[in-house]
Amino acid sequence: MAARARASHTFVDHTAELGLRLRAPSFAALLGEAVTALGAMLVDEAGAAGAADERVLELAAPDREALLVDLLNEILFLAETAGWAPAREGAVVEADATHATVRVPGVRLVGRPSRIKGATFHGLAVQSVRGMVEAEVILDV
Repeated sequence: MAARARASHTFVDHTAELGLRLRAPSFAALLGEAVTALGAMLVDEAGAAGAADERVLELAAPDREALLVDLLNEILFLAETAGWAPAREGAVVEADATHATVRVPGVRLVGRPSRIKGATFHGLAVQSVRGMVEAEVILDV
């Protein structure tokens, strides 16, 4: 039996910005990994004050790249305006190339994160590589 592919993420230093490399067995799993990665960074920066309501994020965009950027920016908006961030585990994602529904448990943030201003399209490409979906998105800091 073949080993099951797992989703992963890595933050990469980038001049005046931060790169987030994502790799997963499907586009939906890639979006889920993006939620997990950004949520963990927001909680590490602002601190967590316990569980918060689950959120359902409905997104539509012209392509996978725009869906990824829109999802990350929606989470950043919720962190800044509502003090909400995704919990480290538990995101359920349904997605195709132009639509995504993300159901994610949340945590209340102690403070407001200030490091990441937004996700950008700079150099962004979502690609299928050897049976996995990969992307690197630049976060403006």
